[in-house]
Amino acid sequence: MSVEILDGATIVNFLEDEDAFNLSVCDRFAHLDSNDDGQLSYEEMLKELQGLRVMETHFGVDVETDRDELVRVYDSLFVQFDHDLNGTVDLEEFKAETRQMMLAMANGMGFLPVQMVLEEDSFLKKAVEWESAKLLASYSSCMAT
Repeated sequence: MSVEILDGATIVNFLEDEDAFNLSVCDRFAHLDSNDDGQLSYEEMLKELQGLRVMETHFGVDVETDRDELVRVYDSLFVQFDHDLNGTVDLEEFKAETRQMMLAMANGMGFLPVQMVLEEDSFLKKAVEWESAKLLASYSSCMAT
């Protein structure tokens, strides 16, 4: 984990760089697709969904959560990704829903910088790294002239 500063523009700009975003999504999809069949089953996605800890913490503090309620939340999150409701998530569904979730985060965050603790492998961390690399490249090209 690391503490980073980002805003909605960090996310939006990352999403607009199709190559960078697609590479990140393809890497995550391949990591989750443990049987290499090109589809994510509920079981394969469950580890990722559980890693989000959407209800198990409150401001970083573990809280007691009803197991049945957690199952319903994870089921609904999976359905959110499974656009054609065939019981699996393909790469295009994963990419589309990841984009939608990141846009929702960007819209909710707005354009005032916030400090966040980010998981090293998260899409938000990838967006921050992408932005840092772009800024460094821009700075380096200015210094060269």
